[in-house]
Amino acid sequence: MKRFNKKLMVPDGMGGWKLRVFHRSGRGKKSPRFLIKCGCCDSSIEIYYDEHGLEINGVNASVEEWRKVLVSLLKKKCIVTQNRF
Repeated sequence: MKRFNKKLMVPDGMGGWKLRVFHRSGRGKKSPRFLIKCGCCDSSIEIYYDEHGLEINGVNASVEEWRKVLVSLLKKKCIVTQNRF
């Protein structure tokens, strides 16, 4: 598995901070999850996943539903970034 950044205040090269990402494998009744923390503070988001879908900060939905939201959001961000330069 890829190693993720776990250090606080690591520059991302674009004027911000790299996210800190932690992964926990599923054990027993605990679902596997990603914990993603802000690069400069302790704000975080938890993403639990299994074969049925994703739970992001307590909101459950299928992978397809999350894909619709996140992909469209990322596409908008890419357009904004391209227009800025």
